[in-house]
Amino acid sequence: MMNAASEFDPGPLTWIRGEIELSLDRAGEALGHYEQSGDATQLRFCRTHVHQVHGALAMVGLDGLAQLAEALEALLGALEEGGQQILAACSVSINQAVAAIRKYLDDLLAGEPDQPLRLFPVYAALVTARGLPAPSPADLFFPDLSLRPPRPSVPVAPLSAEQLNTLLKAERGRFQKGLLAWLRQAGDPHEALEHLHLALENIEATQAAPNARAFWWSALAFIESLYGRHGEPDPEVRQLLARIDTQIRRLLEGTRTVAERLLRDALYFISQA
Repeated sequence: MMNAASEFDPGPLTWIRGEIELSLDRAGEALGHYEQSGDATQLRFCRTHVHQVHGALAMVGLDGLAQLAEALEALLGALEEGGQQILAACSVSINQAVAAIRKYLDDLLAGEPDQPLRLFPVYAALVTARGLPAPSPADLFFPDLSLRPPRPSVPVAPLSAEQLNTLLKAERGRFQKGLLAWLRQAGDPHEALEHLHLALENIEATQAAPNARAFWWSALAFIESLYGRHGEPDPEVRQLLARIDTQIRRLLEGTRTVAERLLRDALYFISQA
């Protein structure tokens, strides 16, 4: 349906590659001066150059690599607060990140696809070096969200605002009932998932616009991916199910838009099924 390995046009990157390399070189020099002198000004220079790299990567559509640069910038910000006493613990992660950015750019210009999930070990090291919990690989999952689900076989029936509100309330209740039973491992888990699936199926049937349907259609596939799971649900799965319930509430409140990250997370779990 959607592939995390997107086709990448190297043209714009070739125009700014030299600027990115220069900023990385200057960041490394500034960090080296900081290590020698402890001058916090040099650390700020380093972070400024990494910020420029982040902006350039985002400008050419390298979202995953830009996410890595942003994590590097955040770690340098933490260094400004913590000082040299935590630099030794972070220097390996910083150097690995800079090397990973350079190699990833080389690979792209050599014809490799844009698959930022390959950067996850380096990215996770940057995040945990700040004392944060380990991140999700979905942070670096950027599928093509411009694709749309197939047309529905049955046209969407027009509903009045009152009818839609009544339907959404009923389906949210059905979803919550199934969710509670599935999380508690109470009764037949397949039956609990059927409640979740039917609720989302009925909600998806009320969405006429393709961009509005895309999330609910993907959420249905996510529920289907859970049928073969056994044992206690993963915390990430629990959290995503809770976020889907929140999205139903928002739909009840009149908000049809869905955060891109929520759709990306659903698609990531589907890709892992």
